[in-house]
Amino acid sequence: MSAQYQRFLKVLEKWPADKTKVGRDLGEQIRKQLTKLTSLEDGATDKQLGRQLDALERLSNNVYAKKYPRTFESTATGLTAAQCSQVLSSEFLQYLNEGEGSKKN
Repeated sequence: MSAQYQRFLKVLEKWPADKTKVGRDLGEQIRKQLTKLTSLEDGATDKQLGRQLDALERLSNNVYAKKYPRTFESTATGLTAAQCSQVLSSEFLQYLNEGEGSKKN
């Protein structure tokens, strides 16, 4: 179990939590689930944990991004990755919600 725990910690080092997406960030969610994933009380076997860990390692090492490189820098919306990240930030969502609140009054 400690070898798997160490592998989880290495994945978490590569996958830092994004402070702009508090409560909605995958890195944050993985950290919250770490105890649940590594405890055998929920019936998870070592084989199941190994499969989950293998998948997380593939994602954190960008295996598929390297295997299938993007041909375009923009997205379907026409925005760049940096612009998409900014639009999905908690601050921008709060700004939109505040704008909707003022329209209702």
